[in-house]
Amino acid sequence: MKLLHTYQNTLNGSLLFYDTIDFLVCFTIICTEARKYGIRLLGFCPMYDHIHNLFCADSRKDISSLVGSYTRKYSLALNNSIDSTGQVFNHGFGCALKNGDKSVRTACSYLYNNPGEKGLCKRAEDYRWTFLAFAASRNPFSEKLLLNKASMGLRRALKEISSMREQDKALNHSMLQRLFIPLCGKEKSQLTDYIISRYNCIDYETLISLYGDYDTMCLAFASNQGKEFDIKETFEPGNHRIYPAISASLINDFGFKNVKDALRLPLSEQEELMHQLYYATGAKDWQLRKYFRWQAR
Repeated sequence: MKLLHTYQNTLNGSLLFYDTIDFLVCFTIICTEARKYGIRLLGFCPMYDHIHNLFCADSRKDISSLVGSYTRKYSLALNNSIDSTGQVFNHGFGCALKNGDKSVRTACSYLYNNPGEKGLCKRAEDYRWTFLAFAASRNPFSEKLLLNKASMGLRRALKEISSMREQDKALNHSMLQRLFIPLCGKEKSQLTDYIISRYNCIDYETLISLYGDYDTMCLAFASNQGKEFDIKETFEPGNHRIYPAISASLINDFGFKNVKDALRLPLSEQEELMHQLYYATGAKDWQLRKYFRWQAR
């Protein structure tokens, strides 16, 4: 098997994801684009300031086109959601060809263990945004969805999502914000799992075949962190748990209904807020600058 590991980081380390909707928009974009280009995806790992992919394709040109297409579309979507413009990702992307099952398995371990390395989970399958648990269940992070017990708002949302998927169209921020607003916490989680399952294009069959079965694969990931020497990845000290902690503080301590409203404040107010968040969360100055995208200005 020939597999390509790609790596993309952001301009000056600014954040890519602030909430569930960001992750869902990006996931539906890459899955829609991968189907359009006829490229198999063995792994997709969106981290707060970078993205890893594992692609199977006959042509590097096709992969380059896919990466360029989905990053442009997500950059535009993210910028629109925070009333911003400008470059989001660094130009170009890291790329390493993997030949042979051993090399492929090492790359898989590396990708799926990224969230664990950054303190976001203990096991790869326990983190929703590795999408690994969806190989074994359509709703691994929520209660089973029963239509006869769903609210009118959830049923409307399911119908709209299904229609978009049937048209092979990616989801956008405004649509998802509108659909999530009337839902309770349980139904938001159910809708999130439903969207992932409906759009998911990860080739779990091929991925699992490298290990024999799902449980053996998860055990292999837990036993071997994997290595990547062929891509020069930017190293950031510390873990990524601080970023969702900042978001939680903005909502719980500072009364924001949407954390992105903080990104729209005048710079002087952002600076004061960053000072308060420093004491509320323990975040370092450089982490707050990444969160508020000051490094991207």
